[in-house]
Amino acid sequence: MGLVKIHVYNRETTGKNENRRTRVAGFTPAVIYGRERETTKVQLNTAEFTKIMQKTGGRSVIFDLDLEGESENPIALMRELQQHPVSDVYMHVDLLEIPRGKPVEVEVSVVAEGDSQILRFNEAAVVQLLDTVTVSCLPRELPDRLTIDVSDLEINDSIYVKDLKTPAGEITTDPELQLLVIKAVSLFVEEETVEEGVEGEEGAEGEDGAEGGDGEGDDKKSDD
Repeated sequence: MGLVKIHVYNRETTGKNENRRTRVAGFTPAVIYGRERETTKVQLNTAEFTKIMQKTGGRSVIFDLDLEGESENPIALMRELQQHPVSDVYMHVDLLEIPRGKPVEVEVSVVAEGDSQILRFNEAAVVQLLDTVTVSCLPRELPDRLTIDVSDLEINDSIYVKDLKTPAGEITTDPELQLLVIKAVSLFVEEETVEEGVEGEEGAEGEDGAEGGDGEGDDKKSDD
């Protein structure tokens, strides 16, 4: 996920009651702070913020803040999000401003793309082991995602983190970690069959144990 633009509005009021009124009016109280900025009280449009959270999952989001009154948009990480324990209503958001020119480390999605004959005819399937990798780069250069072309891969071929390319910055995840592997579909069937067989045996053993226990109980009862 690259930079996510969001509108930010100045907020003059503070306090529990005022924050409640802010939320009723359709906004979420927030603050922006950082080494080069005094803490600034702001508010976010709750509907806009909710859509962003639903789309991104709230993970490693870097915001491009369209803040009224500032000529250049600040860049900020969401440092803390407070939600109501019962209703999940957004109560307060803390935004940490990132100094200009400083790289950040963020989880970036990895997506397998492309097609091949063995995939097209269901002879094999892509087993993806990592959904994200960590990328270090300037916030404004952060890629939305990284892609892997699987068109030329054959059965048992693997892709590792070191095989990935990023358009900006560098990937800091362990380069020797396996990202994905191409597996024959028949292997899936065999593995599932074995797993089902093991589960069935365990279940049968449990039933036998339970029956044995009942029998002992009956004997004791008759002895008494």
